[in-house]
Amino acid sequence: MDNFTRLGFEKNFNIEKIITIFYMEFPKNFYYEGERHDFWEMVYIDKGEMVCTADQNRFILKSGEMTFHKPNEFHNLSGDHQTAPNVSILTFECKSRAMKHFEGKIFHLDAEEKSLLSMLFEEGLSCYRLADERNPLLQKLERVEGAPFGSSQMTKNLLEIFLIKLCRNTDVVTKKMRRSYQIDGVDIPYDVKEVLDVLKGKVYDRISVKEVAKAVGKSESTVKQLFARYRKGGMMQYYNALKISEAKKLIREGKYNITQISDLLRFDNPQYFSKCFKKFTRMTPKEYKSSIIGEYKPAK
Repeated sequence: MDNFTRLGFEKNFNIEKIITIFYMEFPKNFYYEGERHDFWEMVYIDKGEMVCTADQNRFILKSGEMTFHKPNEFHNLSGDHQTAPNVSILTFECKSRAMKHFEGKIFHLDAEEKSLLSMLFEEGLSCYRLADERNPLLQKLERVEGAPFGSSQMTKNLLEIFLIKLCRNTDVVTKKMRRSYQIDGVDIPYDVKEVLDVLKGKVYDRISVKEVAKAVGKSESTVKQLFARYRKGGMMQYYNALKISEAKKLIREGKYNITQISDLLRFDNPQYFSKCFKKFTRMTPKEYKSSIIGEYKPAK
């Protein structure tokens, strides 16, 4: 008998099957209606950004970020109409309990993880190819004849190592934290929606950029940059547009006169209110009131 102790290896991940592996350059207006399937999907944005849906969560997936779709989770991808994204997608079967770690999360990859991911795709694409490279969403994979020795096993091993590395990654946010909202036909991330909500909540008051920044817990410069990315014309112009929109509603309801509406919306005086109103509507408040269909006009 020898005195050696022989220990087996713990196996946190066991990749059983690969379904698809591909790298695509999508147009900025790319749109896919979505799907659900009984295997895992791994999505990485190499360049640009994409709007991603995962069940009830709609969020922006940015360059250098990765997310996973668990089995039977409805998901889709679409371009943001601003940049043409480059995307890596890999789908696979894995029943390991450790996969639960990837549910509902977005990972920002570091340099080492990006390098490992590059190795994984280089190895995988050396032994697997799509049946129709023009339509990767058909999800039909073929083996490459004359592939390098051991490339299939290397692909499996590299994917398992990559998943282990991601489990150690602390640069993670949840999909709920990054939820995106469609407002006026534009996809708005949560931190911008938070700013818009503050402005809307103060439509019967006055607020400055400094006060908005304090309300959302960010610096003035950060708030301005965030807002400028999704809205043109500046934050205060948007705020005044909200006030004028509310003024139009009040005029249509007919409960208050023009001076009272000016006071309710905290304009300095009726003259300034009229000037702002005309800037946004090309009509004075009185002209707008006269233009309302069904507005009673006494006979002369």
